[in-house]
Amino acid sequence: MFNWSTVLPQPNNSYSGSKVSLYYLVLLSCMFTFRGVVHYFAPDGGSGIIAGLPLETYPEGAVQSIITGFGVYGKYHLIQAVLAWLIVFRWRTLIPIFLLVVGIDQLLGIILITVKPLPVIPPGQIGVYLLFPITLVAFLLSIRQAK
Repeated sequence: MFNWSTVLPQPNNSYSGSKVSLYYLVLLSCMFTFRGVVHYFAPDGGSGIIAGLPLETYPEGAVQSIITGFGVYGKYHLIQAVLAWLIVFRWRTLIPIFLLVVGIDQLLGIILITVKPLPVIPPGQIGVYLLFPITLVAFLLSIRQAK
């Protein structure tokens, strides 16, 4: 018989880093949830209504590929949101490693949009430039021992 305790370990909220990092993770969790829902469930995946891509200028096959790509991105954000919320409520000791992974993801995003820019500037592109340094600071605060 399947036992969830083999997949989900006992809660461990003995986090000793800064509360600022915890609160920042809560904000990131909300953002991941919102992005995931929009990109996965919106009819255009948010590619036109949010990112501003001029879908009407592309051939039908390309439009469907763009929408599917945004949906895949949404799937990734939903998984990220579930993990973030589990860390917030159940495994706070994982805050530092999760913030490190988010920071690496953001850095890779900055590199990607620099090397392969989109024809428009979506909100996420602006956001990543703002959030990367904040994530870096939150990570550094999360590995410091709280007083």
